[in-house]
Amino acid sequence: MTIRCIDIETTGLDPATAAIVEIASVDVLRDGGITNIQESLVNPGVPIPAESSAVHHLIDADLQGAPRLDAIIDHYKGADAYVAHNADFERSFLAPYLGDATWICTYKCALRSWPDLLSHGNQALRYHLGLINPHGIDRKTLLPHRALSDVIVTSAIFIELLKFASWGELVQWSGEPALLTILGFGKHRGARFDAVPEDYLRWIAEGQNELRDEVKFSARHWLAKRHNLS
Repeated sequence: MTIRCIDIETTGLDPATAAIVEIASVDVLRDGGITNIQESLVNPGVPIPAESSAVHHLIDADLQGAPRLDAIIDHYKGADAYVAHNADFERSFLAPYLGDATWICTYKCALRSWPDLLSHGNQALRYHLGLINPHGIDRKTLLPHRALSDVIVTSAIFIELLKFASWGELVQWSGEPALLTILGFGKHRGARFDAVPEDYLRWIAEGQNELRDEVKFSARHWLAKRHNLS
């Protein structure tokens, strides 16, 4: 079974209007190491907005002479499972190319494995888990928000997750909305879901509102858990 951690940088968030500017992947070995390290700049065919450059620090001049995605995507195909941090994002851009494969989201799985952390971002998890030099790679050579550096960190987080959960649990959690522990809005902002009054949780879970699916899902989860314990 080939498990491939993958990361992309893009010109924006919406795959209908944005394009990939960088892609990288590593394959995870049974012993926890990595192999088949790949990375490529990608010509998106459109200018990079300044707001996107501010994240990954790639500009149009960096991509002069870079291949189009169609020319290099075959190198990233063929894995049985793909792993990404916030995998819904990678999948929204890459699913048309990578076909029918299992996806693991290290963000969603980290929320389940370490629910009490203040942040479940890639770099926050890296330092919380002590992955200062992931896979023995000098931290000074890693550039956050560049595809290869991020995928190396993601692979190290994934290996840690395997110590806390089974493969089946990781697959299940990745296929569900993110399970939140802390409420991020409203009069109970900052409170744990399991401490929020029941009527407010029911409004989130069942009310006619435009809250995100992950917020509604989390409210339903914590309501059910509360009643199972009562």
